Amino acid sequence: MKIFAILTSLVLWGPFTHCSLAVGQDPSSEFESVSLANPFFAKLSATSRAIVDGKPFRSAVAELADRVEIPIVLDRHIDPSADVKVGQIGPTVFAGIQQVAASRGCVTMPIAGVLLVGRPEWVDGTSEAILSLSAAPESSASAKIDVQWPAATTPSEAIARIATASGKTPPATELPHDLWPAAKWKAISADVATTLVTAQFRHPPRRQGTEPESTAPPASTKRFAVPYRLDANRTSVIAAIRGVDRQSKLKNTGKEIEITATAAAHRAGIAAFLTSQAAKQAANVSLDKANLTLTLQNTAAHEVLSKLAAAAGRACQIEPAAEGPCSQLITMSMQNASLRQLVQEIAQQAGVDIEWTHDTLVVSARVK
Repeated sequence: MKIFAILTSLVLWGPFTHCSLAVGQDPSSEFESVSLANPFFAKLSATSRAIVDGKPFRSAVAELADRVEIPIVLDRHIDPSADVKVGQIGPTVFAGIQQVAASRGCVTMPIAGVLLVGRPEWVDGTSEAILSLSAAPESSASAKIDVQWPAATTPSEAIARIATASGKTPPATELPHDLWPAAKWKAISADVATTLVTAQFRHPPRRQGTEPESTAPPASTKRFAVPYRLDANRTSVIAAIRGVDRQSKLKNTGKEIEITATAAAHRAGIAAFLTSQAAKQAANVSLDKANLTLTLQNTAAHEVLSKLAAAAGRACQIEPAAEGPCSQLITMSMQNASLRQLVQEIAQQAGVDIEWTHDTLVVSARVK
């Protein structure tokens, strides 16, 4: 697992390549098994440690998710500009995002090839809407589309782009005006994409002081069957689900367990599943196994060093005096190299010194 996590990180980060590992496509169905055999969950389990303090909330979360090319859908009622202060995060992509989210009172839910981040009631309501798409008796899987829009796109314009991408006439109905950040969704169900847009206008936050807790909407009791492929984490995942939904049901289906539970319970179960993977990744990764291939062309040294450090399960600390040299663009190609060798070569080209500690790659100005 450790090697897979390292190579996944390297393969998916733009200029990094590895010739012998087939990571696979994005999940073809948002309801595929919760399993490391599913590339979506494998990506979220990739090793990653980072420090994002001082960055705006949306930027910090997106930076972590971009490392494994998973789009973030952020609840529009969460302030995206609030500064993050959480210290070092990790040891996996999901664990890091979860830690940043929790600092703003948010939860996370991986579903339909995207990662929802927001208030618990919004995340669970949106997850329920997506799960309902496949649960409806008359439903049929909608076509997979690639859709994107630039910054400052309105919700109505986003809906129109989704309709156009799926070969349909854009609806005449106008959604409330808002200006949204750029987005890029690949191989996503057209129905899911539409749901993600319209869900932003459901579950508005309660006004503090005007609605007593007793008037809050009750938790949904709608239940959905989701397959899980579990191993040593079976007990913790089932316990997490039953801790939220005591009426959840289990059915063995060969190598998988089909669990029928509420959206909130599945959120808890998936978090427990991915947390168990984080525990496995917490051990130190080998820096000296020569099994990596790296090709770079005009890539900033600081960007490569940060990503290689994350692949090694460490944060990257670039000292102020080294920031200038680390802006240098690197072009190189190495095969059958270790992480230590790759980092040393980049440091040599950038003219900086590096030091590995148990949890950090320290980059400093070269001593003359």
